[in-house]
Amino acid sequence: MGTPSDADERRRLAGLGLPEQPSMTRVFDYLLGGTSHFELDRRFVEDVEPVLPNIAGHIQVIHAFLSRAVRYLAECGIDQFLDLGTGLPTVGDVHGTAQRVDPTARIAYVDADPFTVRLAEAQLRGVRGVTVTEADLCEPASVLTAPGVAGLLDFTRPVAVLAMAALPFITDDDELAGVVAAYRDACSVGSALVCSHLSMVTATADQVRRFGDVAEQIGSRPIWRSPDDFRTVFNGYELAEPGLLRTALWRPELGEPTGRQHDALEMDTLSAVGMLVSRPVPTALRLVGR
Repeated sequence: MGTPSDADERRRLAGLGLPEQPSMTRVFDYLLGGTSHFELDRRFVEDVEPVLPNIAGHIQVIHAFLSRAVRYLAECGIDQFLDLGTGLPTVGDVHGTAQRVDPTARIAYVDADPFTVRLAEAQLRGVRGVTVTEADLCEPASVLTAPGVAGLLDFTRPVAVLAMAALPFITDDDELAGVVAAYRDACSVGSALVCSHLSMVTATADQVRRFGDVAEQIGSRPIWRSPDDFRTVFNGYELAEPGLLRTALWRPELGEPTGRQHDALEMDTLSAVGMLVSRPVPTALRLVGR
């Protein structure tokens, strides 16, 4: 697993210095065997492991689901992907998976962390059909009008919106519903939503509390949602088979085993793919009609 020196990263990110807090995107990269992370990201993992010993397996299972979902959607004919908050390419990245099915597929990566964005830009320079945008996914209007998104993706055609790690950090349910609805309302019929979320499968209440204490290094305590609460994220979508379930159970035949020794069914995440089969009344219009 690569661990580049922070001095090397400082030179690569000339002018930005070093980040002051870890990033879940870079933590994902570290645990997936990438090289785009810093010492404080690695220390964050060391702090989490005593609390959630399965953290590496947890992230590997989520990433494997993402690869399977992207492959599934690409094989269904979707050739545009908006990846919110997990924009570092690594093994099984979104553009690699999608473009193996359709070489013309286009992928817009979005992340709010400037260090993550600069790292992704360096890795993706010259890659066809891919952009990287620095924007906060909780501000859909800014994301959707950003040149790297609006200039690459055609929202009059189906787009798959991917939100894999960020939703637990949107702790207000109304805010979460509004953010997801804004992206849904921008998409055409035939689009999709791919999400994973923390849920208490095997974790204890004490582990959830202690993980929240550690996660404050990132700037926010994540929320763990029940299956019923997570299902509301897909309002307006029809869940693709086999529905919402433990992440490892979603179409395992579409992917390869992770190769790690862990019980994938014990990872504390749920996942699903939603398909936009009809256009709902836009959220703003529903509010006006009340």
